[in-house]
Amino acid sequence: MNSARLLLILMLFACCSAFFSGPVFNHISTTSGNPPDKERDTVLIRFDYKQSALYHTFTFDVLDSVINILKKNKVVTITIDGYAYKDEGSDTICYYLSLNRALFIQTYIMGRGVDSAQVLSVAGHGKSKPIYKGVDKDGFKINCRAEITLNYPPLPKKVVISDRDGDGIADTEDKCPDEFGSIEKNGCPNKGFVLVPFEPQQSNLFTTSYNVLDSVISILAGNPSLNIAIEGHAYKTEGISSVCDRLATDRALIVKNYFLSRRIDISRIESVKSIGSNRPLNAGNNPEEVQRNSRTEIYFSNR
Repeated sequence: MNSARLLLILMLFACCSAFFSGPVFNHISTTSGNPPDKERDTVLIRFDYKQSALYHTFTFDVLDSVINILKKNKVVTITIDGYAYKDEGSDTICYYLSLNRALFIQTYIMGRGVDSAQVLSVAGHGKSKPIYKGVDKDGFKINCRAEITLNYPPLPKKVVISDRDGDGIADTEDKCPDEFGSIEKNGCPNKGFVLVPFEPQQSNLFTTSYNVLDSVISILAGNPSLNIAIEGHAYKTEGISSVCDRLATDRALIVKNYFLSRRIDISRIESVKSIGSNRPLNAGNNPEEVQRNSRTEIYFSNR
């Protein structure tokens, strides 16, 4: 390379250095924003071979999208790094070319009103980091580039709530932290009922159901002072809320009708209601637990 050309490059670099000279900003604005759910992102800006200025509309579209993020989120900062391709010139030429690419990006971004404090650093790396190879689908050498790294504020730490029994109620508010319970019972389970099982998504009685119901009928026959209340239940995996409500209602009604068919006086059935899927017995972690949640509960009371 002749000395005149080298002198021209050095003068260009000197002008750019003078224009962009000043302190390195490390301040990050605390103005509120809505950064995405990550801490860092890198945007690739492609340059034409041996060029340090941009000409293509699509490239400016990418830059404008970065500018939009920076203006909306003052907590977001960037670093700008320029790179050159190995055959764009000597080590010296590639260094200045990569630096000028980074400076061009800085000029454009700050010229659109981005706070200078959001630009943490601008650097040229010459051809020392050829992390990309070949050309892209548009025929551009990918190493002829600048990279903008967007730095977002640290993500908030997830709060881990201890819930040993898995009932959705924090142990600190659960009066029975080792037993699956309900909000209505402050985390404790309902007790003192007879469970009538049903197959998931079914409201028909089967052999086990009949056995349980017949045992209840025997108790009622031997204790005339006892009444019963019937609650129908479903589990959330059996359907949407309305389906679970209907399923729980059907289960409660079929139990009631079976008692009536066995000559239990209707006056001894104090209530029949559907709880839907609002009060499971467990977390439904396996098929056995799901089936246990598919049920009707019968409560005894004295007249």
